[in-house]
Amino acid sequence: MAEFNGRGEQRGEGRGREGGRGGERRPSRDEVREERRREAARHTGLMKAAFGKETDEAIAAARIYEEGEGRTLLWGASAVEAAKAAAAMAEADADGAQAGNEEAREEAEIVEEAAEAAEPAADGAAAPVAAETVTKVVTSFAPEALYRDASGKTLIVDPGAFTRPGGAYEDGAFGPEQILCAESNLYPILQAHKRDFYDKNRDYRRGSLFTDRALYVPEVLFSREGDVRRADVLVIAEPIRAYALENHRSEREADKALADRIEAVFRIAAANGAETLIMGAFGCGRNGYPAEQVIGLIRDWIAANPGAVPQVVFAVPRVHVDAFRAAFGAPEPERPAAVAADEPADDRGEDEDWRQVELPEGITLR
Repeated sequence: MAEFNGRGEQRGEGRGREGGRGGERRPSRDEVREERRREAARHTGLMKAAFGKETDEAIAAARIYEEGEGRTLLWGASAVEAAKAAAAMAEADADGAQAGNEEAREEAEIVEEAAEAAEPAADGAAAPVAAETVTKVVTSFAPEALYRDASGKTLIVDPGAFTRPGGAYEDGAFGPEQILCAESNLYPILQAHKRDFYDKNRDYRRGSLFTDRALYVPEVLFSREGDVRRADVLVIAEPIRAYALENHRSEREADKALADRIEAVFRIAAANGAETLIMGAFGCGRNGYPAEQVIGLIRDWIAANPGAVPQVVFAVPRVHVDAFRAAFGAPEPERPAAVAADEPADDRGEDEDWRQVELPEGITLR
């Protein structure tokens, strides 16, 4: 049996179509996927053993942003003022509660809860806001971008499966979400939120447009050759325009879903004090949204909120890199080309090189 790395790619030199150098047989698609299954199980067990305490802490600290909540978040001075106003209202309404006014008591409780929710944003607002947002475009996967390009508090966008933790990671699937799981302790954290996050999403698929209900996971541990890095992860599903139109959703609904999702991503990042945001070509490719549309929404948000997120790193497939670089960054310095595994062709694109083909960042292949 050939050896594989953590991404399900065969180690060693390239192979011909009929066999490898020295007559080595090329593994079939089923063999590759089975090896990925075994690697996923091995890695998950290793993460639980090595980072059990940290995993439990991340599970407890994770937060669910309900539909629409992320799009209302504030940051900086606005968050401070909102928290102060909410606290003042709660204190004033408490006087009516003490006088026996039942309605005032109920209103006071509601406002107090709002003030408590605003406190984290206010606490993080002490840091100065950057004057502008610096952008960079790379063709590496998100974990590599974390090691090479991120600085300060980092948030990685996981365009995750909407109803299944990690997509089909444990079944040998290969995609952006599975790559995050394969290089961190993210997967057991997602498994722990199956009931309160993923199961509840089943009623909100909306013809594959989904919602901006999101899971924010702080302090995920990434490990490469003994070098451990921490990054927050935002699990939020990409809308799939192509399927939505087939399911009789309108183009207007599809466009609004994308705009709302991008708004939520950036507001959640800003409100949580992210200094670097790493995201892919969100919604592009087989999801059905043109790169120009995605780029336009992101560019408009950054222009309207300069410095809200100091640095954004776009880790995008090569098929979209020219469009993203034209909008957000200079050409990436040339690096030695890695020897890619020559895996069997599949008409579903399951085992293709994700940096070379138009494969969306949020589709989980099964």
